[in-house]
Amino acid sequence: MSTGIRVEARDGALHVRLDRPEKRNALTREMLDGLHAALDRAENERLPVMVISASGAAFCAGADIASYAGSLDDLDALAAFGARAKSLMHRLSSSPTIVVAAVDGIAMGGGFELVLAADLVFASDRARFGLPEITLGLIPGWEGTQRLVRHLGPTRAKEAILTARVLSAPELEAAGLLNAVTTPELLSALVDERVADLVSRAPLALAAAKSAIGASYETHGRSPGSEEETRSLLALFASADGREGVRAFVEKRAARFEGR
Repeated sequence: MSTGIRVEARDGALHVRLDRPEKRNALTREMLDGLHAALDRAENERLPVMVISASGAAFCAGADIASYAGSLDDLDALAAFGARAKSLMHRLSSSPTIVVAAVDGIAMGGGFELVLAADLVFASDRARFGLPEITLGLIPGWEGTQRLVRHLGPTRAKEAILTARVLSAPELEAAGLLNAVTTPELLSALVDERVADLVSRAPLALAAAKSAIGASYETHGRSPGSEEETRSLLALFASADGREGVRAFVEKRAARFEGR
């Protein structure tokens, strides 16, 4: 059975493609496991760069909400799913492998958090980004509340999370979150060019530079903010509003929140 992930070693880098275009590449537990396995492979084979891209019109719509909507009474299962995702984000940001994201189309929720965990991000000018969890009665839970603040500052991060506003690629390039923006037709060539440059560098120096830079801000999930994010998300899943928001999303109707 397909895991929704395609992996290929090519030209000194590991290329990982999210491959559930019919579901806008929404992340399942199997896909999270596939991404963990891909990073294992990159590290074990000492490939200095891992590129994450996607099939179809979307980069990643986030977590596959429909896959866990029937498990809202099983907080242990929800916590395990979130922990698996969050550990992936920590691994991507702390791995000696340089992680490059190539984004075309939407990157929402967990898809945006995946982007935030990458080292370098290149996007098409039609790419769109957002953290819409608030519309479900939830909050971002895969480090989104922490990483977006580092990129945009607290005021703009609060606006993005509290209003679920969709952010454009040019806007995020201007904010310094994206390394470069180009047309959809030229995105692959741009990424290949930048990856070739990285692969030509000394692997130990690449890893050391990433580690030293990360040491200035990475907490690997051990910060009070990251722990509060996890606690709050699980509490919201247990709330009436959180359950209503998820069910309303699956049923394609407006949520009716009651503040409980």
